[in-house]
Amino acid sequence: MAQGAQLRELSTWDEDYLSSLPSAEFDWIEYKGSEKLTDSAWPNEMSKYVSAWGNYDGGYIIFGVKHSKDGSAVEIDGGVPLTYKPNLLDWLDDVIPGLVEPPRLKLSTCLIYPRATHSQIKPGHVIVVIHVPESAISPHQARDRKYYQRLGRKLEPLRHRAVLDIIGRRRHPTLRTKIIVHIGQTKPKIFWQVENTGSTMALHWKAVIRFPTKIGKSDVTVPNSKAVLGRTEEGRSFIEFRISRALGSPLFPGSDVSDTFDIATCQYDPPLEPSIDHVQVTTFADDMPPLVEQFSLNEVLKSH
Repeated sequence: MAQGAQLRELSTWDEDYLSSLPSAEFDWIEYKGSEKLTDSAWPNEMSKYVSAWGNYDGGYIIFGVKHSKDGSAVEIDGGVPLTYKPNLLDWLDDVIPGLVEPPRLKLSTCLIYPRATHSQIKPGHVIVVIHVPESAISPHQARDRKYYQRLGRKLEPLRHRAVLDIIGRRRHPTLRTKIIVHIGQTKPKIFWQVENTGSTMALHWKAVIRFPTKIGKSDVTVPNSKAVLGRTEEGRSFIEFRISRALGSPLFPGSDVSDTFDIATCQYDPPLEPSIDHVQVTTFADDMPPLVEQFSLNEVLKSH
């Protein structure tokens, strides 16, 4: 949720901040009139949003805001009566998690009160903001016994395969690779890092790196005892070497492991086929499907 990630901490929202929100509705934000919260159909509809955002990327729903007639801005419609439910905020925190199965325990709610002067929120009313983050225990089923995702401004039921993919996502670690190639110094080096950004530990892991045999006009090699030369199906040459868990402990959630490797210039005799023009890293972890990441040389080269 790239756009949503730029929003302020929910506890800091106020009436002025509402006016700065994007007028368009994306897959991570939804505007609803105040009457939608007090409608008898609210639990069924809200459960779909909790399911969709819990399953994928998270999002915000705001009650008490509507689009202007020309659609160029968002306007406050007066707000939800505080008397709708005793202890409205506590009621929201109690009810919303149970709208899906399994219950979605982690979410944030906020009531925005009228400002001191020139407020568009009526006295005794509030704007209700609910943030549903992506869930670590997805998939979540809505009250109609369907699983949802948010596509643009629409809620769409998930197909069976997508539900299985979410289950696999929860079971497997989520890994991210970083590659930096330092050149222009006495000893050019490759910096490699893999980070576990998910909530599942990677007990066993291995990375296979395919590196170009030429940078610029110079032939290069990786003076590593495990490095071998290879060729793609298209006839492009590469250097391949492997990194395994022998470097350290399992990859716990939020942890990373890194290493550096020397690069040396050389001259291949006989000359090799034209080199690949990227760095490819394939990471294996337990029974996770192999993660293949490709980085262009322009993306990873750093001169010093």
